[in-house]
Amino acid sequence: MLDVHAARQWAQVCLASSSADETEVVVEGLLQEVNRFTTEHPVQNVVRNDVAVSVRARIEGREAKAVTGVLDESGLGRVTERACALARQAPRLDDEAPALTAPHDLEPRHDDPLDVDPQRTSDRVAAMTEPCREAGCRAAGIHETASHLRLVANSAGLVVHDWVNHGEVSLSVFRDDGAGWANHLVPGAGELDVEGVAARAVSKALASRKADALDPGHVTVVLEPSAVASLLLFTAASGFGAQQVQEGASFLSGKLGEPVLGDNVTIVDDAFDPRTLGHRFDGVGARRERVTLIESGVARSLVHDERTARRAGCASTGHARPQPAPGGPVPSNLILESGEGDVGALVAGVDRGVLVTEFHYTNIVEPTALTLTGMTRYGTFAIENGQVGRPLRNMRFTQSLVEAFRNISGVGGEALLCSALFGGYVVVPALRIDGFSFSSATEF
Repeated sequence: MLDVHAARQWAQVCLASSSADETEVVVEGLLQEVNRFTTEHPVQNVVRNDVAVSVRARIEGREAKAVTGVLDESGLGRVTERACALARQAPRLDDEAPALTAPHDLEPRHDDPLDVDPQRTSDRVAAMTEPCREAGCRAAGIHETASHLRLVANSAGLVVHDWVNHGEVSLSVFRDDGAGWANHLVPGAGELDVEGVAARAVSKALASRKADALDPGHVTVVLEPSAVASLLLFTAASGFGAQQVQEGASFLSGKLGEPVLGDNVTIVDDAFDPRTLGHRFDGVGARRERVTLIESGVARSLVHDERTARRAGCASTGHARPQPAPGGPVPSNLILESGEGDVGALVAGVDRGVLVTEFHYTNIVEPTALTLTGMTRYGTFAIENGQVGRPLRNMRFTQSLVEAFRNISGVGGEALLCSALFGGYVVVPALRIDGFSFSSATEF
């Protein structure tokens, strides 16, 4: 069974058996229950208990890494021996290679993993599917609880661990040609609002039937938090990392200290904010620091690991990925600070526009302008005279996120934890954006 005591023992076996000059051991574990269901029947129920142990060895200025899932003493000894053997054959490290992280004290986000409770899951699924059936709708959804353990130990004396726990439900609902969607994500052992999810998804499915087409063009949009999340996530890999900026591949290259986004935009990365969902230390065990990335539209700072910090003449912010990581540091606890009012208030300020529930198939077209493309999905509606009106067919957008975030005319008052593509999580409010570019329409 995955627990911290066992993870410490595995790490110590590797450290004790290593012949390297310096050794780092990372234990990554996932305890996850996933229940997929429809209104007709359960589809899948899976409980995962996965562990991987990686050993990074340094010998005479050379470094290599090996990974195993064989957790007995023999398997751990073999992976350590393999890392050392590979290190002896590896090319020499450059002068920027950082030292192992020094020991420090850090309280974990959570002390223990979440309990797997099949009866609780069954009750939550029933609370979502029953309202769908009563409304004459079909539905499909996912209920998930997950606990992610990370432990980093090294030969310099560091041992830190952290549990990151969350629960999430996602529900897609269909009636005739209409479709609706809603989800809820909570950190820790917070209570999931399954009744609210069902009510929102059913309402959108019923309201989105017999959708009309909208001609492509520039229009004011109100994006619900889930739609905002699928946009902001791309700033992690292509915007706020110091290596991308140093290489000229970021929209912030050469612009630190300058206004780059609207003055109503403040973005921070903070692993200690209780709304976030990420480890409090990075891939090499360094404490993550709170970083103000954008302050009232001005580019203030970046996330760093030891390598990029050395180049910039500053301190690491604790955002290294597990090494080796050619892509450099990335933020992992992004928060777009909230403003005032709810989605209704944002809609009330629009004479003619579009309400977007969610985007999907979102991807990056050009990183230095953060130009993105994707599709609306599961509830797109016209806004007319400050009211949500007729349903619209889905549309493709092609839009620079930098330009869009310069044209934000309203920021919602509640920032929510949302999941996005590629397993990312961000805390975001709803946004009203003027001049958002829809590049083509669809027939559905």
